[in-house]
Amino acid sequence: MAAPLSLHHIRLPFSSDNPILHNKPTTSTAIAAAPITTATKTSRTNSPIEPHPCLALLDKCSTMSELKQIHAQLLRTGLFFDAFTASKVVAFSSLEGSGSLHYARLVLTQIPNPTTYTCNSVIRGYTNKDLPREAIFFYQEMIIQGWVPDRFTFPSLFKSCGDLWEGKQLHCHSTKLGFASDSYIQNTLMNMYSNCGCLISARNVFDKMLEKSVVSWATMIDAYAQWDQPIEALKLFDKMESESVDPNEVTLVNVLTACAKARDLKMAKRVHQYIEEYGFGNHLKLNTALMDVYCKCGCVLLARDLFDKMPEKNLFSWNIMINGHVEDSNYDEAFLLFREMQLKGEKGDKVTMVSLLLACSHLGALELGKWLHAYIEKEKIEVDVALGTTLVDMYAKCGSIDGASEVFRKLPEKDVMTWTALISGFAMCGQGKKALEHFHEMQMSGVKPDAITFVGVLAACSHAGLVDEGISHFNSMHEVYGIQPSIEHYGCMVDILGRAGRIAEAEELIRKMQMPPDRFVLGGLLGACRVHGNLEAAERAAQQLLELDPDDDGAYVLLSNLYSSMKKWEEAKRIRELMAERNVKKAPGCSLIEVDGIVHEFVKGDSSHPQSTNIYEMLQDMIERLKKAGYVPEKSEVLLDIDEEEKETALSLHSEKLAIAFGLISTNPGTTIRVVKNLRVCSDCHTATKIISKVYNREIIVRDRNRFHRFQDGSCSCKDFW
Repeated sequence: MAAPLSLHHIRLPFSSDNPILHNKPTTSTAIAAAPITTATKTSRTNSPIEPHPCLALLDKCSTMSELKQIHAQLLRTGLFFDAFTASKVVAFSSLEGSGSLHYARLVLTQIPNPTTYTCNSVIRGYTNKDLPREAIFFYQEMIIQGWVPDRFTFPSLFKSCGDLWEGKQLHCHSTKLGFASDSYIQNTLMNMYSNCGCLISARNVFDKMLEKSVVSWATMIDAYAQWDQPIEALKLFDKMESESVDPNEVTLVNVLTACAKARDLKMAKRVHQYIEEYGFGNHLKLNTALMDVYCKCGCVLLARDLFDKMPEKNLFSWNIMINGHVEDSNYDEAFLLFREMQLKGEKGDKVTMVSLLLACSHLGALELGKWLHAYIEKEKIEVDVALGTTLVDMYAKCGSIDGASEVFRKLPEKDVMTWTALISGFAMCGQGKKALEHFHEMQMSGVKPDAITFVGVLAACSHAGLVDEGISHFNSMHEVYGIQPSIEHYGCMVDILGRAGRIAEAEELIRKMQMPPDRFVLGGLLGACRVHGNLEAAERAAQQLLELDPDDDGAYVLLSNLYSSMKKWEEAKRIRELMAERNVKKAPGCSLIEVDGIVHEFVKGDSSHPQSTNIYEMLQDMIERLKKAGYVPEKSEVLLDIDEEEKETALSLHSEKLAIAFGLISTNPGTTIRVVKNLRVCSDCHTATKIISKVYNREIIVRDRNRFHRFQDGSCSCKDFW
C-alpha cells in the first residue's frame, strides 16, 4: 500500500548541495541571458525579434543526444536558469518518445524553483510510460517540498492510482485545493473510480457535476458497460437523450458495447439510426461495434450487410464477422471470409485463429485444423493460453488425441481450461483411464479443477465404465473443492449408473437432486433403460421427459425402438401415432466427412452429391460384402410403418454409411476415414462400421453426439459400450 498522501503548505527549500547551483550566473551573465523570450532587438530598426540560437535548436530537438548538447550550451550561457527554458528541457525528457525520465529528474535538481508545468511534465511522463508508482511517489516528494499542484496535475495522477484507497486520497487533495467543480478533473476522477471498480463513487461524482459534457456522459456509460451493468448504461443513455445532449462517436461506441452485453437489439437499431442521422456512417470503430452487437444478437445477415458496405475494414472488423459466422454455424462462410481477408493482404491473429479452429472442431475437419496450425507457425502467431487451449480442443474433437497431447505438452503455460480440454478429449475418445491420469497430474501441478473439469472427469468414468471412480469424484466435488454439483454433473452420474445397469440407483439419484431433472438427465436414463431392456423404468423416464418437453423427438424414438426390440409392436405403433398426432418429427441424421480440405455433408437417402452415382455403387458393394461377412441388419432401429425389405433399405441409407462410402471412393487405401454425426450412432450402423473396418482394412473414426468411436479390424474402441 502506498504511503499516505498529505498536503504541506510550508515550502521547504530545495537542496543547495548541487554544485551547479553554486555557480549561479553573474549579473552580467543574467543580463545576457535575459532576452529569452524577448530576444535581442537591432538598434534603431524595426527588425523582427529573433530567439537565441540555442532556444531555436531546443524547439527542433528530436533526440536525447541533441538535447544534452543543447542543455550544455544553455548552462554555459546561463539561459537554462530561466524557468520557461528549463521547463522545455524537462518536458522533452519526460514526454517525448525518445526522452529519458531519469534525465528529466536530474535536470529538475538543477532548477531552484521549478514551475508547476515542469513538475506536471514529469508526472505525465511517468503516467504515459506506464510507471504509475513512480508518478505517485514523485507527487508525494514534491508535495513534501512545498510544491502546490494545479488543475492539470490530477488527471495524470488519477490515471496512475493503484487502488481505491489511494484514489480517494487524491480526490481529497483535489477538493482541498479547490478543484472539486473542475469538469476536466471530474471526468478523469470518474474514470479512476471506474477503473478501481467503485461505480457508486463514480456515479456520485457524475451526479454532483454542475455541467455535464458529452465526455462526462460517455465516461459514465462506459463505466457501467465495462463492469457488466449494461442495463444501467442504457438507462443513462436514455436520460442523456431526455436532457437533449447530442451523443458523439465515443458515446455511441460505449452504448453499443452495453448493447452487446445486454443483447439489446432494439437499442442497437436505435444507435444505428443515430449513426446515419449524425453522419457517422464511415466511422470504422462505430460500424465495427454495431456489427458486434448484430452478431451477438443473432442477426448475422445484418452484420454482414454492414460489413460489406464498410469503405474500410480493420482486423477487428474481419474477426468479428468471421466469428459471427462461426457462432451462426455457417462455417463455410467463415472460411470463405478468411480467404477473402488473405487476398486483401490482411493477416489473421490469435482471435482469427481461435474462431476458425472452433469451426474445425464443430466440423471435425482435422486436415483443415492442421493447416491452420501450420499457418499459426508460419506467421509466428503467439500461441498463448487461449489459442493453445483451442488447438488442444480442436485436435481432441477431431479425434486426434495424440495431436492434442503433443500441443498440450509443448505449451509453455496451461490453465484450468487447457487441462480440461485434454481431459475431456481423452474422455470423448474412450480413454477414461488416461483422462483420470491427466486429472491427477493436473492436481499435482497445483491447478485447481473447476466445475467444467469435473464434467470431463465424470464423462471419462462414464465412457470407461468406471462406476466407483465416478462416484468418488462426484463426492469429492463438494467435500474437497467446495464445488456444488450442477445439473450437468448429475446427468453424468445418471449416465454412469445407467450404463452399468444400476437403473434403480440412477432413479434414486434423480429423486434426490436439488434441482428438477432436465431433458439430458432423463434422456440419459431412458437411453440406459433401452440398452438394458428395463421397460418399466423407461416408461417412467419417457413420461417425465415428455411432460417436460412434449416435442422431444428423441424420447419418442427411444421408447418406440425399445418396444420394437421387445416385440411389443402395438406399443411401438402407438408411440409412432402419437408422434404423428403431435406433429413431432425425428431430427434428420446428418454426417460430415472431410476429404482434401473440403467438408462434405450427407443426410439419410441423400442423392444431391455430385458423385452420388459412384457413392451408391460403393454402398451396394459395401452391403454385399457385409452380408458375406455375417452382417444382419438390426431392423428394430426402423419405425414400423414400412415392410421388412424397406426397413433394410432404409438402414442402408443412413447418413454415416453414405459418408463412409464416399470416403472409400475418395481416399487412398489405408487412409483413415473420419466422420462426424449430429446424432447418436445407431446400433445397426455401429455393427456395420465394425465389419466395414475389417472388410476394407480401414481405420474409421466416427464422432457422434456423445463420443468418439474408433473402428479397426472389426472392433470399436467403445467396446460396444456407448
